[in-house]
Amino acid sequence: MTAIGLCAYMRQVDLSLHRASGHPRHVLTDYLRDHSEVPGVVCDFYWDDIDLDTNDRLSPIPRLALLRLMNQFRHDPLVNASLFPLANDVMRKIARYLDDGQALIGREVSDLRLTLAYVNEELWRTLGPAYAGACGCVEHFYQNCHKQFQSIDEIAGGKWPL
Repeated sequence: MTAIGLCAYMRQVDLSLHRASGHPRHVLTDYLRDHSEVPGVVCDFYWDDIDLDTNDRLSPIPRLALLRLMNQFRHDPLVNASLFPLANDVMRKIARYLDDGQALIGREVSDLRLTLAYVNEELWRTLGPAYAGACGCVEHFYQNCHKQFQSIDEIAGGKWPL
C-alpha cells in the first residue's frame, strides 16, 4: 500500500501548498508534521538508500496501460520505478522551499505544484480509478468543511509513512 500512501501524500502536499498561499511556511510545515510527515522525512524514508537518476523518463503509454490493467486486480498495486526519481526530486525541492519558515508561501510555489501534480497524475493513472478516487479525498491544509476527507493512514490502510 506504499504507492497508495505516496499518491495520497503527494496530493495532500499539493492541495496544502495551494491552500496555504499567503501563510508563513512554518504553518504548513507544522500541519504536515501533525497530519502525516514533512516532505524531507518522506524522501529519506523511501529513497535515501536508492540510487535515483532524475533524468529517467516516465513510462510510455503501453506500459502505463498494462500496469493500470494489472492494478485493477491487485490488492497492492504496482508502479513503475521511473516515477520515484521525479517524485523524490520535487519533494526535496518542496522540503527546501518550506525550510524558510518565516517567509510567506507565494506565487513561486506554482512551479513546484505543477511538477508535483504531473508526477502525482502519473501515479494516479497507474493506480487506476479505485485507488485514485480514495487518494483524491485526502485531508489537507485549510480544507473545505462541506466534503468528507480521510487521513493518509485511513487511505493507505495503516500508519503511514513510518
